[in-house]
Amino acid sequence: MLLLKIQNLSRSFDDKKAINNISFTLRKGEILAILGESGSGKTTLLHLIGALQEPDEGELLLEGNRITPPSRKLIAGHPDIKLVRQDYGLFPNISIRENIAYELRYYEENYRNKRVDKLLKLSGLDKVQTHLPREVSGGEQQRAVIAKAIAEQPKLLLLDEPFSHLDAVNKRRLKTEILRLIKAEEVSCIFVTHDVSDAYGMADRLAIMRKGKILQLDNPQTVYQHPANRYVAEITGEVNIVNEDWVAKAGIKHQFVRPEQIRLATSSQLKAIVLSVKFLGNYYEISLHCLEQELKMFSFEPLVVGAEIGIEIKN
Repeated sequence: MLLLKIQNLSRSFDDKKAINNISFTLRKGEILAILGESGSGKTTLLHLIGALQEPDEGELLLEGNRITPPSRKLIAGHPDIKLVRQDYGLFPNISIRENIAYELRYYEENYRNKRVDKLLKLSGLDKVQTHLPREVSGGEQQRAVIAKAIAEQPKLLLLDEPFSHLDAVNKRRLKTEILRLIKAEEVSCIFVTHDVSDAYGMADRLAIMRKGKILQLDNPQTVYQHPANRYVAEITGEVNIVNEDWVAKAGIKHQFVRPEQIRLATSSQLKAIVLSVKFLGNYYEISLHCLEQELKMFSFEPLVVGAEIGIEIKN
């Protein structure tokens, strides 16, 4: 079922288009990741969806009802849409539990306590609920912010760079916990990021933004395997950009070749010279010279620098 519909949305600042004629939809329960470099318009888009900024053109509908822009309201925002910003936004001198409960301060006490108990358990914060925000980890602070944002059961959750302050270990853990929390609460979610690894394994669909436009929107696997252009190919992962002559000689379909598409093939007529080998933990990154072009491939086994090998490209 459709939750959000955005049609021909635009927003400019000083004659510069921050959002340029964007249209897309979001289903109920769906998680959409928006990937782009700094300045691509990701945060502005979230603010427009959350009715925190005024669009110049276009229409935003939540469950078929027009989202009222801030110019027509006393207080900007929408009761069914919650935005979690990068700067956590927790009150520093009250506990994690009290931070979450604050969002429910106008509700009956018994309901408030049960709801907070549920959110603390779902977010894995029940053991630190009496701690102040500065006494818990960055990942726990981020989970507390998200629990706080969904306390009133919004229909749409907007996350602005939710993993940007975290190291790799905490980022992986937080992704799993946020995904579980969002699915348990049956809330739709749009999150923006500059790191594609944030989207993989979490997003149902992935949108690539650049200069205020959406270049491609599809499920993450399709975007990765069939990028619309060079920018999409490069921002979504490691890629070899080969020239047209190489495409013809190697017998492949397009110019974007992922390192994992290159395979060892002893009997292949396509030969390459191993230039370098880098150990990257659970795999090796191999640099090759093939048909007058340098390529990168991945291997679970080290190869000998200087050796000639046969390769094939999996389309």
